[in-house]
Amino acid sequence: MPQQGPLQWLDGEGWLVLLGGGNVARGETDVVDVQLLALANLDRPMVVLLSDGTRDDADAILEHYTLLGGPGGEAFTLAEMTRAELENPKFLTLLDEAGTLYLGGENPLPLVRNLYGTAALAHILRGFATLQALVIVGSAAGASALGMWAIGPAPQFLQVQGLDMLQNTVIVPHFTRTEDSVVLRCLSQIGSGLLGLGVPHGTALAFGPQGQVETWGTGQVTAVVSAGG
Repeated sequence: MPQQGPLQWLDGEGWLVLLGGGNVARGETDVVDVQLLALANLDRPMVVLLSDGTRDDADAILEHYTLLGGPGGEAFTLAEMTRAELENPKFLTLLDEAGTLYLGGENPLPLVRNLYGTAALAHILRGFATLQALVIVGSAAGASALGMWAIGPAPQFLQVQGLDMLQNTVIVPHFTRTEDSVVLRCLSQIGSGLLGLGVPHGTALAFGPQGQVETWGTGQVTAVVSAGG
C-alpha cells in the first residue's frame, strides 16, 4: 500500500483524486479537470455517479467533461437509483469498461451506504487495481466518502464508516479555514490519530500509481492530525 508521510492509500494502477468541489458550470474546477483528463484513458467511457441531485445534474457534469475533451459515457444519481440497480449486470459491465469514475454530490452517506459491500464496489476496486487503470475522482461528497470515516452535512454531521481508499483519514471538501470547519476542529472526537484533509473548491489532492502525491488547481490542501496521533 503506497505511503508518503502520514498519507496511505489504496494500491492500484489508476489515480485517486480528491476534489474539494466547485461549480463546473462556472469553470471553478476547470484547472483540475483538464489535469485529470490528461491522465485518464480517453478510449474508455466516463461514469458519473452522484449521491444526490437529479439525472440532469449528473448529465451536466458528464457534458462538462465531454466539452473539455473527455470521452463521454453514462451518468447516474442515487436519488433515482436503487442499491439493487448497482448490482445489475449492465451497470457492472459499464464499470468494467470505464476509464474514469466520478463520484460526486453533497452528502457522502448515500454513496457509502449504497456502495459498501456491493458487487459494484468490488468491480470499482478491481478496475482501480488492475491494468484497467480506473481513475477514481471523488468530488465534494465523493471525496468525503473515500476516507476511513465519512461525515454527513450540517447540522447533524452523522458519522459512518467510509470506503477507506485513504487509510485513517477524514476528508473535508469545500474547505476554507480550519477555524470554520466543525469536522477538523472536532477531529479528536471522531478518533485519535486521524488525519484530516481540508480540500478547497477548485483544488484536488491526487494520488498516482507510482506513489505520486500532487496538488492540482488553485488552492492548498490543509492537513490536521487529531490528538493521539
